[in-house]
Parts: sequence; structure tokens; C-alpha cells
Amino acid sequence: MIKIERTCSSLKCDVLHKGEVIGKMEGVSVTQWFLKNHYNYTGAFSRFITDKPELSRSGIKVDIVFNDRKIVAKDACIGWIRGPTKNGTFSAKTIEFADEHYTDHSRS
Repeated sequence: MIKIERTCSSLKCDVLHKGEVIGKMEGVSVTQWFLKNHYNYTGAFSRFITDKPELSRSGIKVDIVFNDRKIVAKDACIGWIRGPTKNGTFSAKTIEFADEHYTDHSRS
């Protein structure tokens, strides 16, 4: 049985790769659902903007920081990114509360 538990979204999120901010995602939503005794986290975004185009690809692992909600989607694997619009999907390993380590960079 699949049980959808929680959904949240944000207009703009910071994207971190190996602890470094590499860009922003716009129009991000994530859904937490329960299947076979564990939680799954899947999401979508309407645009991924980065200064490092080599990191704008499927299969990359990033942390997505929802600054307005103080949560972070940890070890999110980008499923696919579509052409010029740069919209796509991801699946995260966990969702955690964002501590100072994640929220300090958004003020600069």
C-alpha cells in the first residue's frame, strides 16, 4: 500500500553540491510517501539555474535547501532535466531540518 503523507513546495531553493552552493531551483515541490516500510521522497522543479553548466545534468547528487521552510532534501538525485527550460525531477534520500550550516549561505 502506498500512503502519501506530506507535500511541500517553495518558489526558490538553494542547490548545494559537495557543500558548495552551485545554483538555484525554482518552483520546487517534494512529496513524502510511504511504501514497503520506508519513506520515499520525490519531487519536481520548474527551472534549475547554475553557474556550473557541467553540473546541470541527470544523475548528479545535490542537497536542495527550502530556505522558507527551513528543511533540506538530502542526497537528492536528479532524475532528468529537460532541454532549454531546465525543468525536471529528483528523488531524495531523506528530508531533514536545515541547520545553520545550510541557512547561512542564503544571506550572502
